[in-house]
Amino acid sequence: MALVDLDPTLPAADRADAILATLAAAAEADYIGEAVTQLAHGLQAADRARASGDVELMLGALLHDIGHLADPTAPQMDRLGTVDHEGLGERLLLKLGCSERLARMVGGHVDAKRYLMRRPSYASKLSEASRQTLAHQGGPMTDFEAVAFEEDPLHRDLLRVRAWDEAAKLPDADVPGLDFWRPILLDHLLAQEAKAVTAPLETPLTPEQIAAWQRDHLLVLPGVLAGEALDRLRGWVEDLEARPETPGKWMKYFERGTQARQLCRVEDFVPHHAGLAELLCGEALLARLGELLGEPAVLFKEKINFKLPGGAGFTAHQDAPAFDTFGTQYHVTVLIAVDEQTRANGGLEFSDPVPEGVLLPQRADKSVAEATEAELPWYPLDLPAGSVAVFDSFIPHRSDTNRTDAPRRGLYVTYNRARDGAHRAAYFADKRANFPPEVERVPGVDYLATAGRYNVGNPIR
Repeated sequence: MALVDLDPTLPAADRADAILATLAAAAEADYIGEAVTQLAHGLQAADRARASGDVELMLGALLHDIGHLADPTAPQMDRLGTVDHEGLGERLLLKLGCSERLARMVGGHVDAKRYLMRRPSYASKLSEASRQTLAHQGGPMTDFEAVAFEEDPLHRDLLRVRAWDEAAKLPDADVPGLDFWRPILLDHLLAQEAKAVTAPLETPLTPEQIAAWQRDHLLVLPGVLAGEALDRLRGWVEDLEARPETPGKWMKYFERGTQARQLCRVEDFVPHHAGLAELLCGEALLARLGELLGEPAVLFKEKINFKLPGGAGFTAHQDAPAFDTFGTQYHVTVLIAVDEQTRANGGLEFSDPVPEGVLLPQRADKSVAEATEAELPWYPLDLPAGSVAVFDSFIPHRSDTNRTDAPRRGLYVTYNRARDGAHRAAYFADKRANFPPEVERVPGVDYLATAGRYNVGNPIR
């Protein structure tokens, strides 16, 4: 299938692979009379752009000629490539989820050539192939066109991409291949997706919502994420679920008491997923937390609880005993409901709020003592998919078994006051040492015996 026909709703990984596969297919394709192939030309241009440190410029250089490769049925310039390949490439990359600035680097690189052709020093260095294509691209700019080009805020970037384009024609240059560029392109696409997911969180909280938080230590925002935002979020969660266990990266934990290895949780994924990193560390969510706390917040840790069909519940507990390692007393957790949360599928139940700093009587494993749990009132919290709930680290909560045939997935993302310091990296380093994911465990070691604060109320083995 030609790239121009690709479904733009596919997961970001599929779109990235399709874009790069289109370039890979040009490994032997003639580059309009130049001494390099289409693929080699793009890779050389991207490599020259690496010194800029600007991802959009790097990817723009890599993909600047994608329009020549995307649609084999497009009109041609007398065997000199696709007519308006720059415009075709720009429109296609926008359709596939790239940023406007990246797409503009593709769409404007021919205009940059036309602008530079007004300089005799540039025109004298232009290759014969570039001279031939110029005749089909409008020739040198007129004075009026040149003024308009100079008024474009991106014109200096376009000139840089053009310079890399012209220099990327060396036979047998040693540059990184497409595998190097895949994670960079994927992260870019995920970061663009995050804009759709974070947009619903940009609305400031009302005074009534802030008052409810101060009273209840719990704030519920039903169905905040919907449509594309919820679809994208679910795609990210399914991506992490499908990723293989990999030492040193995302941490996968499985349930006790199940014959099959049933996934219970994934943690420490922010460094490995640009979309979730933007959602959880971006301005929109941090601004809402700042409104609740009255001061800035910083990410402490992140996890996804999957609670697949038959997945066990979590015993009653406060979060505070599990988060006291690094001198941070107070935390808030944001629950983002990927699926509907109900009593039937093991949704959360909360008790009454507890003042900051107050710990209820505990069992040996730091969960709430049985007698205390029996005395507390409990209120089920049913949530539509896409809802957001925020609760603090002292309010007691628990959940039951998932008795349905569908998963009950939710992000649980914890923050502390920024004035107490940033401890995320230290938290996960300590957890890997004391309660690592199974792929990192030493055979024969009883990690449950020493898990302590890292397995409070959990059914993790």
